[in-house]
Amino acid sequence: MRPLALLEYAAVIVGVIAVMAGRSFALSKGFHLGVFLIGAGIALGGLESVVTRRLGFRPADDSGEVYAGAPAVIAGLMALLVGAGVIAAAYVLDAGRWDATVRQLIARPAPLLAAAGLLLMGVGALMTFNLRGRRGLAWMLLMRVPRTLFGVVLVAGGLSCIGLAVWEWRDPQGYGRFLRNLQQQFDWPIRIRQPSARASSAATAGSVFPSRNSRNAPPAVEM
Repeated sequence: MRPLALLEYAAVIVGVIAVMAGRSFALSKGFHLGVFLIGAGIALGGLESVVTRRLGFRPADDSGEVYAGAPAVIAGLMALLVGAGVIAAAYVLDAGRWDATVRQLIARPAPLLAAAGLLLMGVGALMTFNLRGRRGLAWMLLMRVPRTLFGVVLVAGGLSCIGLAVWEWRDPQGYGRFLRNLQQQFDWPIRIRQPSARASSAATAGSVFPSRNSRNAPPAVEM
């Protein structure tokens, strides 16, 4: 195995072990260190992919050749983003600000929207590549064209997320009004259906008989 790949895998594996040990033995520092190591291993693999233009985490030099070039760079940038996010989470956990950071991100979700948009664009871009170089009409119609179209949809969704992130960052009040209006539009059919559901469940006069134990029930007939 390549030395750099061994280091990347070792960082992630040791990090996972540290996280499990930290949770089992209530070692908060060990848990935080494990999260940091996982993020560092992922980021290191992404950095290798960007610099060498060949996929990181590959065990041998001649493996993963179909991903060489632009696909490796895109995958590396995605790994860098994920690794940086995990490392940031480790620092936030160690500083004891996890709950406050989560509340802040819920109130101002622009960073999450931007990160999600970039990841969607990366996945969509990777789906447009014909990595295996296959040819043929059946392959083109059944696999290549649907996958490319789905990749374009993902790229468009990623661009939409980035646009929403910019909007939330520059005009949080307008973004909040947009979300409230969107929520009202989705709740509108539910509010319309609720009265009709209650009306249909209500008993009308003469449609049901009183219970035998009710005082409105007629007296039993003796045979």
